[in-house]
Amino acid sequence: MAMIGRRTVLAVLFLCAGAPARSETHDAARRFVEAAYASAVFQARISAIAAGKDTRPEIKALAGRVRDYRAAQLPGLARLAQASGIEVRDTLDLELRSIVENMEPLDYLALSRRYAETETQALDKEIPAYEEAVRSGPPSIRDYAAKVLGDLRDLGESAREARGTIGP
Repeated sequence: MAMIGRRTVLAVLFLCAGAPARSETHDAARRFVEAAYASAVFQARISAIAAGKDTRPEIKALAGRVRDYRAAQLPGLARLAQASGIEVRDTLDLELRSIVENMEPLDYLALSRRYAETETQALDKEIPAYEEAVRSGPPSIRDYAAKVLGDLRDLGESAREARGTIGP
């Protein structure tokens, strides 16, 4: 009887010890998916603004490329979130919403510069999050991040090149 009691206690301790690790993994996955989704929504919105207005040709091309990429990416991210039991929303937080609203009235060179700067910064923040997910995310997140990372790096390089062509 004492042996069964010890085994039960050990089994409970083992399960409890594994629970925080699973919880931390789920929390990390949730944070990644929520941040990736918010970033994609944000970039889709600012890209739609820049692609829909009179901007420098290289900015219009970049914005159209990012807009189309994000439009294709968002449904896949939503499926990943749903499969992971994570809820994502198409609403932006106050800071990102403010950036979008402040870009809307801009034209040509002002919009071109602001878009290039904002897009570059967004990708420069997003790429390291994907790299970390590839290194340490749960398998479904790791696979998704690995598949997308090359595309994000290409977009980041294109954004830096476009930003360089329009000056300060």
